[in-house]
Amino acid sequence: MVKNLVAGVLLVLSGLVFANENVRINQAWIRLLPGDLPAGGYFVLDNRTGHTITLTGATAEGFTRAMLHRSIVTDGHGEMHPVASIEVPVGSQLRFAPGGYHIMLMPPHDPLKPGDQVAVTLKFADGSTRRAEFLVKGAAARGWSESQ
Repeated sequence: MVKNLVAGVLLVLSGLVFANENVRINQAWIRLLPGDLPAGGYFVLDNRTGHTITLTGATAEGFTRAMLHRSIVTDGHGEMHPVASIEVPVGSQLRFAPGGYHIMLMPPHDPLKPGDQVAVTLKFADGSTRRAEFLVKGAAARGWSESQ
C-alpha cells in the first residue's frame, strides 16, 4: 500500500516536472524605474504543453511584492489593472510587454542597477512553478533587444 502511494506521488510530481519543461520563459527582463516607482517585469510565456495553462501569480527575489497587471488604453486614457489569472492556450505564446501585461514589482529590498539579474518564479493554477532569470534594464528600455 505504501509502495503504491509513493509510486503515485512520484508519478504526479514527474508530470508536474514534465509539464514545467514545456512551459518556456523567453526574453525576460525588468525595467527599473527611478525612485520608489514600481519596476515592470516583461517576458514571453510559451505554452508547449498539451493543455491550456493558467498563470496565477509570481514572486521575485529581492522584491517585497510581485503582482500580475495589465495596462490598457480606454478613450485615450491609460489605465493599469491587477489581473487574477491569465490563460495561455495550447501551442501559443503570450507576450508581457510595456503597454500590456506585466509583473509589477515593488519595492526592491536592495538597490538594483542595469545588468543585474533577478530570479522570478511564475505560479500556475495546477500548482506548478517556473523560474527564470530576468535581466534588469534602465528606465529608457522599451524591449528585450534594446541595450541596458
